[in-house]
Amino acid sequence: MKIAMIAWEFPPQFSGGLGVHCQSLVEELVKQAVCIDFYLPTDRDTVFHIPEGMVMHRLDIGQQSSAYSEGDNRVWASIHAFRDRLEEVFQPQGVDVIHAHDWMGVFAAMRLQELYGIPLIWTVHSTEYDRAAGLPPHPGILAIEHEAFQAATHTITVSARTKESLVQRYGADPSTVSVIYNGIHAFSFQSLAADRDYGTSEGYVLFLGRVTGQKGPSDFLKAARMILAERETRFMIAGDGNLLGPLRRQAHRWKIDEHITFTGTVKGEQLQKCYKDAQVYVLPSISEPFGITVLEAMASGVPTIITTTTGASEIVQNVCRVEPGNPKQLAKAILTLLDDPAMQQSLARRGVQEIQRFSWKSIADQTILLYSQWCAQADRKEPYQ
Repeated sequence: MKIAMIAWEFPPQFSGGLGVHCQSLVEELVKQAVCIDFYLPTDRDTVFHIPEGMVMHRLDIGQQSSAYSEGDNRVWASIHAFRDRLEEVFQPQGVDVIHAHDWMGVFAAMRLQELYGIPLIWTVHSTEYDRAAGLPPHPGILAIEHEAFQAATHTITVSARTKESLVQRYGADPSTVSVIYNGIHAFSFQSLAADRDYGTSEGYVLFLGRVTGQKGPSDFLKAARMILAERETRFMIAGDGNLLGPLRRQAHRWKIDEHITFTGTVKGEQLQKCYKDAQVYVLPSISEPFGITVLEAMASGVPTIITTTTGASEIVQNVCRVEPGNPKQLAKAILTLLDDPAMQQSLARRGVQEIQRFSWKSIADQTILLYSQWCAQADRKEPYQ
């Protein structure tokens, strides 16, 4: 079986869960004899770890802009350049399924499905309504997402709440949408969990993710301010995004900046170090389709707080839940954990055991079943029958 995978991210070129998902899924697919042609907009110098069975097609589109940038015309120039370049270099021979990720990938892939009649599977990692986090969604991205539902042969979502959103907001046919959750390489975080001391007061309360409105970092900062009015506590905001600068300035205005560490982008060993020294992990997202960092924090043995609008909450039990957009409730939950080391340890240790079930091999198995279903129904166009 041969799959053409089309995405905007692949580590080390990534800004969040999309890149982690693509890499982890590909690594498991190739172990099961699935050949992957991966099409990625990137330069010639970035060094990628390419597993056996995967071919990386580097698409030079000039200066690439982050697909999560706001109000930047360069984003649209990059997206169109990706689509045009992909059409020029795409190699359809032997491809059984095209698998596109998120709106950037499916925008580039729709034309290929039209040209070659190869089944198109689209994984929705986040919708424009999620990313807008209550603000008006971008009409151009919404239009692409609506068009994708008409073009795609089948759609995968990373949570049931996302599937429900697609049905209600986009009019998607539920029978054409499958839920396949994200996974975790738990062994990568085992040493962090094994060496953890829950009796120490050293460490910090951690936010790790894209620093954008969708992820709720403003609520995290507000909760930090409430807690710091009562006690000395350290906080860390790890990640990059359009709210990083404004939050730094807000922390300075509130005179709490000495207690808040802003790291910017973290990857690899830096990311693991963030989890290693964290007392509590918080993902206060306004609208979160899944949240891979929830699994990472749990695998690291970090007591975890998430919002009720987090997709990962559909499969994990050993976390604390708060309502989104409620900094006061969030502050109370953080203080409850900080004041109770026994609760921290109990919650975290149960979490470490729980996430062992969510392997990327299982996600690959489910994905291959979908591939096989649509390979059998493929109706290719000449001359690639």
